[in-house]
Amino acid sequence: MKIALFSQSLFALSLEDAIRTTAEVGFEAIELACVEPHLDHDTAVKHPAAIARQIRDAGLNVAALSLFNNFTEPADAHQVEMAKAFIALAPLFQTKLLKLTPGPPASRDAEERQWHHLADALDELVPAARKTGVRLAFETHMRQLTDTLASSERFLALAPADCVGLTVDFSNLSFAGEDMSQVISRLGSRIYHTHVKNGWVDAQGRWHFGPLDTGLTDYARVLSLLQAAGYGGYLSIECLGPDARTDPAGTARRDLARLQRYLQDAGGQA
Repeated sequence: MKIALFSQSLFALSLEDAIRTTAEVGFEAIELACVEPHLDHDTAVKHPAAIARQIRDAGLNVAALSLFNNFTEPADAHQVEMAKAFIALAPLFQTKLLKLTPGPPASRDAEERQWHHLADALDELVPAARKTGVRLAFETHMRQLTDTLASSERFLALAPADCVGLTVDFSNLSFAGEDMSQVISRLGSRIYHTHVKNGWVDAQGRWHFGPLDTGLTDYARVLSLLQAAGYGGYLSIECLGPDARTDPAGTARRDLARLQRYLQDAGGQA
């Protein structure tokens, strides 16, 4: 298993500073958030080669290009074209993974038409991904169609296994009350990528995020399960707590050290 930093953790910094900081803190790879203030579509179209060169010069790999999508409404059909644009850019960034989100609402509130719109989007995206050699990893995301284990399995049934899988966010699924042994055993080889953060839900149902070793997700157990399952992809740290805004580099460094210790204990690469 390899460790990356999701650049959303560094939204307090410009893209240039986020790339530099990711390398200085000690990460081997960066997951590029494809929205402002980082690699938004306009920046990606105008300056992709310069940004890709900066990443290489920093000694970093690109774990994934990370999009925030809504494929559940016909009015958002332009997002399919946006995703295709980033699929085409993936080779320049020397990555074969595009992280996407399906879109709201939460699965319990979803109508059949929203699942159909998502399936229609996949019908357009899959040929583009196959042509470019890119895999599409849809995030298990709170208040979206893939917010539970069951709804994530329903999503996977819509898509071919050769190029469509999941970015499993363990904390998001912990918020949904899922058991990680079931998550990892049932999703198996369709886990293309992961997001690693931690937090808890208060009595009012609000989410709170903090250090990687504080919250509902037991990462010592998660990494042991992933190791046993043979997962060899990226563990992409996502720092979302208030400390990520006030001390982005320090927060990323803290969670990297904790994850490295978990990996060592699980017998994985640290």
